[in-house]
Amino acid sequence: MPLTRRHRWIVIILFVYWPALFIATHVPIHDIGHRAGMSDKTMHFLAYLGLAFFAWLAVSPGQKVNWLKPRVWIILTLVAFYGIMDEVLQGFVGRSADVRDFAANMIGVLTGLVILTFLSFWSAALLVSAIFIMALSNMARIDQITGLPFLNVAFHFCAYGGFSLIWIQYLERRMPWETSPGTWFAAALSLPAALLIAVKVTAPLFGRPVWRVDLLTAVSAILFAAVVSRFVCRTLWLPAE
Repeated sequence: MPLTRRHRWIVIILFVYWPALFIATHVPIHDIGHRAGMSDKTMHFLAYLGLAFFAWLAVSPGQKVNWLKPRVWIILTLVAFYGIMDEVLQGFVGRSADVRDFAANMIGVLTGLVILTFLSFWSAALLVSAIFIMALSNMARIDQITGLPFLNVAFHFCAYGGFSLIWIQYLERRMPWETSPGTWFAAALSLPAALLIAVKVTAPLFGRPVWRVDLLTAVSAILFAAVVSRFVCRTLWLPAE
């Protein structure tokens, strides 16, 4: 049976994400957590949350997690085994294995699977992407990891643009394109704008300043995604499960 367009993209993302995760956890950089400004455990949680999310959808596209079926336990076992091997192999590149890192890994995996237990694909994608945006915006110094200041701007554009596109896909199933442009744009901008406000309002709680350039970049990305989706790439976003 041929893969659907969405399923193909999920498989491609998984085949890129998993090797990238392996490389990232085996780069012998001891102070990466300090340089990133984020707890090492938080990074492990996010990394394995994403891994569980893509792994389940690659195997069971369009299906919620059913804990009474063996498939979820097979995925959980395989990812847990990979998490153990990941920690063991880090000892060969000058990094140390840590049972707390493995615990953070498994909490991330379980969080991803629980989300997919209750939410359908687009709803789950919105929640998972919002978690990543909130955490990386307020708990990480992306530009200081590599010493490239423009990465923070690139992150804001890609993150909020991507979140907006996911929201528009979700919205399309509830508000057809024939809806008046004003109503459609108000709806398309609503959730991304709410996420941006929530991130920037909570930033001081994490000791993070609100930079105007980040704010303007995020707003530009949201508007760009909405305009392009409505007027340029409309057929790209038509449902194709």
